[in-house]
Amino acid sequence: MPSLIAYTKAQLVERVTKHLVSDFPGQDWKISSNEMLLYIDQSLAFTVVGQMYAMAKVEGNLATPEGWLTTYNVASPSVDTPSGYWYVTLPQPPVSLPLGYSINRVYAAEAGSGQSMDFFPIKAKRVGYRKYMPMPTGGRYWVDGSKLWLAANDGGSLNQYTFYVNMIKTRTESMSETMNLPDDAIEIIFLMTVKTILQRYAIPQDTVLDNLPPGNKAS
Repeated sequence: MPSLIAYTKAQLVERVTKHLVSDFPGQDWKISSNEMLLYIDQSLAFTVVGQMYAMAKVEGNLATPEGWLTTYNVASPSVDTPSGYWYVTLPQPPVSLPLGYSINRVYAAEAGSGQSMDFFPIKAKRVGYRKYMPMPTGGRYWVDGSKLWLAANDGGSLNQYTFYVNMIKTRTESMSETMNLPDDAIEIIFLMTVKTILQRYAIPQDTVLDNLPPGNKAS
C-alpha cells in the first residue's frame, strides 16, 4: 500500500504565508511561525467544536469524529498523598465540550494482564459527593486543567499501571508532526487562520472582479 503524504503544521504555516504575501515572504514580513501557530491552534479547536455541534443537529446526538482523536501514553500516575488520589499530566487542557467528548476514553494496561475496563468520567464538582454513592467495578477520572485525576473504585493502588488517554488534540507539539484531523477540516482551518491574520495586521489584498465589463473604472 502506498504511503500517504503527511500534512504537517509546517506545511500549513508555509501555505498561509505564501497566500498572504502572494509569493515568498520578504524582510518586511513580521509574523513569526510561533505567532501563526497560535492562530492555527485556535482555529483547530474552534473548528472541531463547531463540527461536532453541527453534526449533532443532523444526527440528533453529540459524537466525536474519529479523525480528530489521538491516543496518548501518559505513563504511570503519581499519587497525591494527602487525598489518596492519583494523577497524570495531559498534553493539553481538553477542548470545551461536554464530559466524555473532549476526552473519549481513559484506560489502564499492565504487562501480562492487558487492558483494563474504561475509567468512568465524572464532573470535578461531583468528586466529593460521588464517593458516598454506589460505584461499579473499575475506576473513575475527572479533569482539572491539564491534570487528569484517577481513582480505583475499590480504593486500590494504580501505581503499577500505564494509562492511555484518547482525546481531541489541537495544540502543536512539533512543526514536523502530522496533523491529526479529517481532510475536510483543513480548508476551514486555513481560511479561518488567514481571516484572523488579515484582521490583526490589516494586510492589503488584491481583489479581482472578473465580472466587470471592459474599460477604465473610477472605483
